[in-house]
Amino acid sequence: MSRGQSDFRSRHRQRAHDEAHADSGPPHDARIPEHLQAARGQVELIDSAAALDDLIAQLRAAGSFAYDSEFIGESSYHPKLCLIQVATAEQIWLIDPLAKLDINPFWRLLADASVEKIVHAGAQDVEPVCRLFGEPARNIFDTQIAAGFVAMAYPTSLAKLVLELTGVALHKGLTFTYWDQRPLSAKQMRYAADDVRYLPAVTIELKKRLERTGHLAWVMTECNAICDPALYRFTPEVALEKVRGSGTLEPRQLNVLKELVVWRDTATRAADLPARSYLKDEVLIDLSRNGPKNRDQLGRIRGMPRPLIDAEGDTLIALVTKGLAASTDGVEVLRGVESTPTERFAADALWTAAQAICISQSIDPAAVTSRTEIGELHRHLIDNTDPSDLRVMKTWRGEALGNKLLAVYRGESVVSISLPK
Repeated sequence: MSRGQSDFRSRHRQRAHDEAHADSGPPHDARIPEHLQAARGQVELIDSAAALDDLIAQLRAAGSFAYDSEFIGESSYHPKLCLIQVATAEQIWLIDPLAKLDINPFWRLLADASVEKIVHAGAQDVEPVCRLFGEPARNIFDTQIAAGFVAMAYPTSLAKLVLELTGVALHKGLTFTYWDQRPLSAKQMRYAADDVRYLPAVTIELKKRLERTGHLAWVMTECNAICDPALYRFTPEVALEKVRGSGTLEPRQLNVLKELVVWRDTATRAADLPARSYLKDEVLIDLSRNGPKNRDQLGRIRGMPRPLIDAEGDTLIALVTKGLAASTDGVEVLRGVESTPTERFAADALWTAAQAICISQSIDPAAVTSRTEIGELHRHLIDNTDPSDLRVMKTWRGEALGNKLLAVYRGESVVSISLPK
């Protein structure tokens, strides 16, 4: 993140924070339909060890609860945890991790497979469990994932999901408020509470629909996948693909980029900064493409910070040199795999068939695969190579889509859909 982007985000966050403290707003209970199983009444703030212990006992006894968290992510390597929200159908609690609480008992609860935790787009919320407690979260039900398996768009926002399934329109979000400042305003607390208030009711309806579609087991497999600690570990190969512009590089340049992303991750961990605020992706791409051999050439890279040249110039030059000298055997470019217009047309047709197969099962195609992956499958098919290592051919994805798509490609099957009315 550049200095300008950081300043803009800070101003945006300050405006949202001022707004949150200027208007307390109406009581929320007035908007909750009487028939809905959603918590009413006062939200309880948990800021002592005794209160946290009592809460954990209540949640464990309930057997299921909704969970969300608020972070600030633009100033540190790992996002700063500022607030934890939990709810049952009867009560909502806000846990204050900034009140010098030992949060490990709560992480232990999230790792307990005997208690269901309901989240929405919960990857960022479950990541700290393993990092801070040493065990992965277990028994997670993600309503965003589930919605994609019951003829709803994936991904969909919490506000849209709540509106469709409960009829309640949530207040405008306060994502960019200063969650790390105390005291929290009434509006902040209401917004935080709304992030979990309706999740139990939404889950009841989603599970009913999943029983009808028969997709509950597939959903739970995907929910378990977001708890896998490997998903959150730094790996050069994954980091490489996430660098904006990496698909424009040739194999030798990708070797340079790999060296640079490993170095950047190490440096930003040590400095406790977000990776892109330390050195932007665009600069990494230019370094990889131009291969500077000395400090003067480093200085010609657009956006290259002069203090970083002074402090790390020799290291950067050495990394570029190492990457350029490395073997390119097995290094694959990251851009699209269709080399001709005819191949692209055929891959598009295969993608259309994949979409139809998913839609015919009330599944959003984006919850199963991507156009890029279907392009890779098409490349395997025209090259007559084994596609079994592709994600779309494995476990439930192979059952839901991969094997059916191969049958369509080979002329052994056809697919038809009825559009929802």
